[in-house]
Amino acid sequence: MLLADDGGELLGQTTFGSSRDDDVAADMGEVRAFFVRPASWRRGVGSALMRAALQWLGEVGYAEATVWSFDANDRANAFYEHHGFRRDGTRKREEIWDYVLEVRYRRALP
Repeated sequence: MLLADDGGELLGQTTFGSSRDDDVAADMGEVRAFFVRPASWRRGVGSALMRAALQWLGEVGYAEATVWSFDANDRANAFYEHHGFRRDGTRKREEIWDYVLEVRYRRALP
């Protein structure tokens, strides 16, 4: 887990590790959760968190990374695409999210 804070005020956080998906290779990492406070959007907080998470995943040996997002979350999806993620065609609906359509993004790691 990585946290971004400003003098004790939480600005954002991310968790990451091995992929939880059954249909990917063992060298697939995953950005599991990614949140930035709306007041911190477009200030570099999210980009710094994403770069650090992807760097760590690459350093520990993952070849690629995935992240799940809601299909209709245009802001988040544009952010992931800006950071090199592309949809891989995998979709799901889960009860925990009231069956809202989720899509998987994937990218190679440096």
